[in-house]
Amino acid sequence: MLCAVFILFGCGSDETSVPIKSKPNYFPDAIGSRWVYRNSDGLEWAREISGETNIEGKDYRIFTDMPPVMISEFDFLMSIHHRVTPNQILTAIGEKVERLVQTELPKAVQAEFAGLELSAVVDPISYPEFVLLQTPLIPNLQWNALTVKVEGNIILQNLVLLQIPFEVNISTKAEVTAESPLETPAGSFEQAYRIEYQTEITHTLLSKDETIQHHLTVWFVPHVGTVKTENEHDTTELIEYTLASTAED
Repeated sequence: MLCAVFILFGCGSDETSVPIKSKPNYFPDAIGSRWVYRNSDGLEWAREISGETNIEGKDYRIFTDMPPVMISEFDFLMSIHHRVTPNQILTAIGEKVERLVQTELPKAVQAEFAGLELSAVVDPISYPEFVLLQTPLIPNLQWNALTVKVEGNIILQNLVLLQIPFEVNISTKAEVTAESPLETPAGSFEQAYRIEYQTEITHTLLSKDETIQHHLTVWFVPHVGTVKTENEHDTTELIEYTLASTAED
């Protein structure tokens, strides 16, 4: 038994210990890391972590797209602000939520007020975050990625007295549906997690409820990042990437 103890903890104080190199971050977030993507139309762009900022007391990494790309407001994953906690990766989406409501709500009543100028004014909301990942990822893992309520008014002809109140409830549920190898133009990955995000947006306007659903599938590789996304209209794949080192690496 004593021999086993000595073998386990070392044979003597003169033995030089071998430093253990830490693994890269589960969600790489070092400034300078860069991912290049290509969509179904052949459009290529790069996402790079260009800096950091503090929002309401929380530290975020800043993502910059080069060249800038048009991204649907429904895609809460493609936010420019991300932060990493011990068991979550979150994106700040306050601006995206406001733009989504301001874009979609006037369309919902356009038929009733044909020919009139409509705009949506959103009441102040707390800074919402989208839970991009709940880590560590395992098959069948589920989480509530987002739950937020937005209230405001539709303004007719820019006249404050002509207002129609509305309420919008947005919720997204996420689930890890598979773990399997995946091949992309950026390389072959032995362990890729397929995550399904189902978003439901219900708005109440003119005493009527209407629901919009949006579905997004993401393939995530630990220590690499997002390697593929797919929605109802498009597929995007990672074609190359460079990960910067952190102080802990």
